[in-house]
Amino acid sequence: MKKWATLCCLTLLLFATACSGGTSGTSSGSGDKDQGGGTSQIELRMTWWGSQTRHDLTTKVIKLFEEKHPGITIKPEYSGWDGYFDKLTTQVAGSNAPDILQMDYAFLTDFARRGALLDLTPYAESKELRTEEHDKSMLKAGTVDDKLYAITLGVNAPGVIYDATLFKELGIEEPRESWTWEDFGKIAAKIAAAKGEGFYGSVDISGTTNMFEIFIRQKGKGLFDGGTMTATSEDLQQWFDMWAALRKNGGATPAEVTASTTSALETRPISVGTAAMEFTWSNQLLTFQQVNKNQDHKLAIQVIPHGVGEKQIGEYLKPGQFISGYAKTKHPKEVAMFIDFMVNDPEATAILGSERGVPVNSSVREQLQPSLSDAEKEIFKFIDLVSQHSSEIDPPYPQGYSEVDSSFKTASEQIAFGQGSTQDVIAQFIENAKAALALGQ
Repeated sequence: MKKWATLCCLTLLLFATACSGGTSGTSSGSGDKDQGGGTSQIELRMTWWGSQTRHDLTTKVIKLFEEKHPGITIKPEYSGWDGYFDKLTTQVAGSNAPDILQMDYAFLTDFARRGALLDLTPYAESKELRTEEHDKSMLKAGTVDDKLYAITLGVNAPGVIYDATLFKELGIEEPRESWTWEDFGKIAAKIAAAKGEGFYGSVDISGTTNMFEIFIRQKGKGLFDGGTMTATSEDLQQWFDMWAALRKNGGATPAEVTASTTSALETRPISVGTAAMEFTWSNQLLTFQQVNKNQDHKLAIQVIPHGVGEKQIGEYLKPGQFISGYAKTKHPKEVAMFIDFMVNDPEATAILGSERGVPVNSSVREQLQPSLSDAEKEIFKFIDLVSQHSSEIDPPYPQGYSEVDSSFKTASEQIAFGQGSTQDVIAQFIENAKAALALGQ
């Protein structure tokens, strides 16, 4: 009877295996979808920040990639700039970050040294990720500790976008490449006086760390020297006093308006028709033009104002955004494949255009020239200008920068709202910055 029972069990087990179609040695795993017939569909997740324009263009590229690679699907996870890196930090800590990450120069070193980013060096060496026609300076910018962690999506430069039509209507000469902070202040106040209450010369960017960095670079130093912040209390006082004077005469947005303004380009003062100038990055000219309330107005861009007696030009060329892989992705080869597609494929790069900046691939730049819109031509022209009048970009920000950046914005708001003396707020900011940078060492 025992023998018969054993034989029956074995028969039932074989029957069940036959009905299930067998194992065939494949495993779907996390992030893979079984499409039947023993074939596994790879699913990747991709995250980025930006405007609705960027979301639309990027999802079109994803769809094109999926059409050309039917075995791979990519799930988009996009948002605005606000809170993007806070969320990504949480995902990395929980070992649940997306496979493909839009990365920023300011945070590259921090994430790379935390072991969060995929080393792309082997894929570049094998030509699976083609970089031969990429600017060498941009490859260097994406390298940390001799490993390639990020590919540049576009070359950018900081600048001041302004409403050229409004300047003409008011009879104000458009800013020239040689303009200074003093010139900027006079123009901003003049515009505010001409337009009246509720209209401002410029948005107040006193709490924007990377714009303050340019102010510091004009003094002949970087914002950071290794893990130390070089800006002195005197530098900070000068910066905050300049913007306080502009708020007083209407040259810059008041505290309440600035605090309620988000990073969404559609909501910025220049877009809704309440300011004439905006400090931003060159690639954003395209979106600012598209979302501008006054569509009959032409926007233009000029370099950041120079410092009086500056020791070096503060302007620099910068990777607009990077694209990176997650170190713990289960599909590193497919991640590298998509990155290559995004920056090198003729159809994909034609879709993206210069929304993230002037393309890093030299052949792509040449290919796009005939089809550029007026706004894109303005961006290309501006990058050419900056390449002639700029200084070399500083090394990526040190670990702890995120906390410094947040503290700087808080200090700016406290000063604008009159919450303590400027000297006391600056002293507290310097202490907070030292502590944050010390923890990153």
